[in-house]
Amino acid sequence: MIRFILSIVLFLSTAGNIFAADKAVVFKCLNKNRYEVYLNLQDDYRADSSMLGSISRQLLRGFFSIDRIPDKYYSVEKIDNISYFGFDITQYTVIPKDKDRFRQILWLDNSERIVKLEVYDNVNTLMFAFSGFDYMNGAMHSRHHKGMGHGIGKGMKQGTVGGGLGEEQEGPNGYRRNVADKFKFWDTPEFYHGFRHFHTTVFNRNVFDLSFEDGINRFSVFIKPADRQIEPVSKIVYGNYLFSRIIDDVEYTVYGTVSFGFMEDIINLIHENIKTVIDTASQGGILTSEIYNKK
Repeated sequence: MIRFILSIVLFLSTAGNIFAADKAVVFKCLNKNRYEVYLNLQDDYRADSSMLGSISRQLLRGFFSIDRIPDKYYSVEKIDNISYFGFDITQYTVIPKDKDRFRQILWLDNSERIVKLEVYDNVNTLMFAFSGFDYMNGAMHSRHHKGMGHGIGKGMKQGTVGGGLGEEQEGPNGYRRNVADKFKFWDTPEFYHGFRHFHTTVFNRNVFDLSFEDGINRFSVFIKPADRQIEPVSKIVYGNYLFSRIIDDVEYTVYGTVSFGFMEDIINLIHENIKTVIDTASQGGILTSEIYNKK
């Protein structure tokens, strides 16, 4: 579908259509039980404040380093020398070795910029797909990408993990930044099964959001006091799994590209150590396996 849409865009461009352009961003995602498609032909992708435009930017990465994929959890299949509108592209299929992570197919140019991306869940359903390409200059990453890990978010404390402090090359995959000036993402211990903590947004002492990555797949955990009792919820929202439940008057919502079972395990692990998690997050620290291995 993505390839078909891009072909139509290219055809309209060569035909001299007044609305055509020599660049295109296409984003397709599964939302609940239907696919939604976003198409942008504007020069500045960041100028679009629509819901799908904003979501697509949040899900993208500026670049991708295949050598940061942990071989303990993934195998990688590679196809070289693919011609894509005159550019040399390499295709990588990143295959999880367990059922908790999502499979991803990436088309990268020679500078590790993402030209195309497809993400599939553990039952091989397409979760979301993206293509951002300038037919004259190649991948459009530098023009459109901001995403998680850049700058101080609304309500975020200065110095919080992921606050955008520090130099280049040390952040999670897709961001050429440190997690913070004293935290080197790839040198920090794992939190759980290959996932490292890389970003915290603190809204107040009891409301915060934690983000984790294993080199390719990500999830975030939003924690707040429960204002009402609800049954556990599991659904697909804009290309990601979402699982929410309440334990002891604390509401946990996990959103990302991991299985519902893995999300429930994460909630249980955090809840069992909630005091340490709150203390660490509110002080701008990183969460590692030490919070539960010390017991």
